[in-house]
Amino acid sequence: MERILIVRVRAPVASFRRPLDHNYQRTFPMPPPTTLVGIAGAALGLSDRELWAADSPLRELKVSVWMDEEPGRARDMWTVLKVKGGKIAERSPYFRELLFFTRYTLFYGGEEALLRRLAEAFRDPAYPLSLGREDELLVVEEVQLTEAQEGEPRFRGTVLPGDIRQMPGLRPILREGAVFEPPVVEMLPLGFTVDSRGVRSPLPPVPVSFLPFGVELEVPSVPAWWWNSRSFTWLTS
Repeated sequence: MERILIVRVRAPVASFRRPLDHNYQRTFPMPPPTTLVGIAGAALGLSDRELWAADSPLRELKVSVWMDEEPGRARDMWTVLKVKGGKIAERSPYFRELLFFTRYTLFYGGEEALLRRLAEAFRDPAYPLSLGREDELLVVEEVQLTEAQEGEPRFRGTVLPGDIRQMPGLRPILREGAVFEPPVVEMLPLGFTVDSRGVRSPLPPVPVSFLPFGVELEVPSVPAWWWNSRSFTWLTS
């Protein structure tokens, strides 16, 4: 058994831009690891420097997430105005993918005292909490301290550490009506460092796999924790 904090959230609009996208900005289907840590830091009222400092209270925080339901998807066109010499020199359009009516369960693990502190912070956050951009505010629907137990490594609609395409023993669990959608695999940092000038730099990126909601996969090489009839795994330790 492991003590965990679960935070159920929803938002009318969310987006998590893939880091190398520019003119066409795709979104991850779920918040990446650094966003999950950032949400906890915002709830506690930590500055960017405090959040990623070597002595940060969240330095050893474990995080994970799953989708509670499949979100809607859309594409929006934006225009960037480029200014030169005090005048608009050109307009540069780009497209951004958006998720609508999102519902996620956020998982946090660590020392009991930290989880209790986080639970209080999520009930009365110091800063507004958002999913993606600052104006994509979320609503906290439930905060619960509970326990997870070791479970079967069957995952859907969640995020796994590593490249799922290279994991041994991978097996899809076929169900009637399942929609086969490929996972999204991306190289992402699990944290940042902040220097004396306040400049933030990412840690070396590692592969992370975002699994679709509609297909369950058995992944024997990934340790699983079981809560509320589904499995998740920790993305950070």
